[in-house]
Amino acid sequence: MAFISPSSWAVEENRLWLPVKYQGLYLPLKRAAQAAESLDRCTKVLQGTIDREQSKPDHPIFRILCKQDSGLTYNEMVDGLTMETLTTIIPVEVVLTPEELEQQRIAEEKRLVEEREANKKRLFKLCDQALKADAEFMTGLHWYYEGFIEPESVEDDVALFALDFDATNPDGKPLQYRAYCSADGIAPPKLRIKKRPANTAKD
Repeated sequence: MAFISPSSWAVEENRLWLPVKYQGLYLPLKRAAQAAESLDRCTKVLQGTIDREQSKPDHPIFRILCKQDSGLTYNEMVDGLTMETLTTIIPVEVVLTPEELEQQRIAEEKRLVEEREANKKRLFKLCDQALKADAEFMTGLHWYYEGFIEPESVEDDVALFALDFDATNPDGKPLQYRAYCSADGIAPPKLRIKKRPANTAKD
């Protein structure tokens, strides 16, 4: 039920009107006007009556014309049985049980883990694309990773990946490389390609 503050009793009764056949609903109409005026949004009740289109014989709906701080007006619809406002939603504070709080905590932890994993995969893809674009004209390429690999580190939302690959020089001599790529998903990935000691590739 809508809360009615003491100031709401200041509703001017001459602003409330009902057709003759609905005169028995005057007190509920007055309570509906008070419920509307108790809202922060409604600074003054200008008119109040029954809404005949939405009302049923055993369930009246009242239409309260309200003035706002801005000077604009609007209709606040009020349920004639519960005195709840139907136009302005009144936030209700929900008190969770310890079990519900624990479930909420577990769900939030799971969401954060999934979000971190998805972000690492997104950053890896950026690094993989940047490296393969950089090595496009190299020959004898062999990659020591397939699909996603875990970053070496993640700090301040920046992931650092170590990507090993081999290539050959124009004479066919094998070359071993390790590319370090850092990415945050905002700026383009930063690549550093260094020679790798033989037989130290990370699969």
